[in-house]
Amino acid sequence: LMKKSIAKKNIIVYDFDRTIYGGETGINFSTFYLKKYPLKSILFLIKYSKNLLFYLLKIINLTTLKERYFEFLETHSKEEIEKLVTDFWETKKHKIYSWTKDELKKNKKECEMVIVSSASPLFLIEKFLLSLGYDKVFGTNFVNDNKETFIAKIDGENNKGDEKVKKLNEWAKQNDFEYEITEFYSDSLADKPLYDISKKTYWIKNGVKLDGMPPRKTLFDKLFWK
Repeated sequence: LMKKSIAKKNIIVYDFDRTIYGGETGINFSTFYLKKYPLKSILFLIKYSKNLLFYLLKIINLTTLKERYFEFLETHSKEEIEKLVTDFWETKKHKIYSWTKDELKKNKKECEMVIVSSASPLFLIEKFLLSLGYDKVFGTNFVNDNKETFIAKIDGENNKGDEKVKKLNEWAKQNDFEYEITEFYSDSLADKPLYDISKKTYWIKNGVKLDGMPPRKTLFDKLFWK
């Protein structure tokens, strides 16, 4: 029996925070929320600072830290969260690096799909990035179980490092194709697993595109991505 030949796709992959967007989505979103709900937020931050300490003392891991970071959304319905996210991007879309728009146009001519893979929660970035013209978005998934309210629990793993490669592999397998990353863009050495399997690599430093990959991990990488 002849083996069915598997289609091969050329894809281009981007990280998101500090690569396409000049900020940290999770942190910026909670600041935006703080302005909308000051009292509720301050009470939450007091409670959360304890979790940060637990993380630095290695009592809890990064996944738990990140889950607890979004507990403030558990009192909101899906509709309210969707509206909050839309309003948030209205105030932050100017922070998308200006060079990325033309770059995306160029990318689209050179490959079959342009993909963003970010450690930020998928519910915060997916709709916005699809509206900018990116073809597929991966992020950290939160469980929803089709309930009306938000549950601050990560589904699977935090989307960082090796997990980004794993997610790409699973997605390609489910859709019956193999892929080659022709270009990869990131600001951080935390993305070394993706840098390692990409033909051409770009390092985004302070919003500027440079050839190659970062020479060393940043303090942020060491603290949160290791």
